[in-house]
Amino acid sequence: MEREMFRLSLAVATAAMLAGCAGDSGRYPSLAIRDAERISGQFTPTARAVEPVAPVASARDLAAIVDRANASSRAFANARPAASRAVTGARGTSIESDARARALVALADLSSLRSDTAIALGDLDLIAAESAVAFAPNRMSPQRRHRWQRWWKNRTAR
Repeated sequence: MEREMFRLSLAVATAAMLAGCAGDSGRYPSLAIRDAERISGQFTPTARAVEPVAPVASARDLAAIVDRANASSRAFANARPAASRAVTGARGTSIESDARARALVALADLSSLRSDTAIALGDLDLIAAESAVAFAPNRMSPQRRHRWQRWWKNRTAR
């Protein structure tokens, strides 16, 4: 019984939808171009003054970020041997030993120094992305860019 009611309601709904699609096509407006839609007159573009694009960061700002990255990288390189010695000295000791605690602190300090370098490099990436989006001129000289790329290649090769 329910199945028959479902079929009947489905048939009625289908008939109603099909009836909505049928109609007199003579009542619809023409799709031909109207007089108001025809092109007339002349189009003369107005000249706009091109505004110069301001740099995202000054050369001084870029140099400061690169110097910060170099300084934190040097600090990391200087702290690495001591941390390595602390880890080697703590190898094989118990969890509660002072040597293990010193090694963990040395590793945490090393991780912090690595983060400082990553933050400076992230700042450089952010400036590069902003300048690419803003179409800002690249203020880094080719020599400085080459030095930075060489430095980055040496950092990532380790």
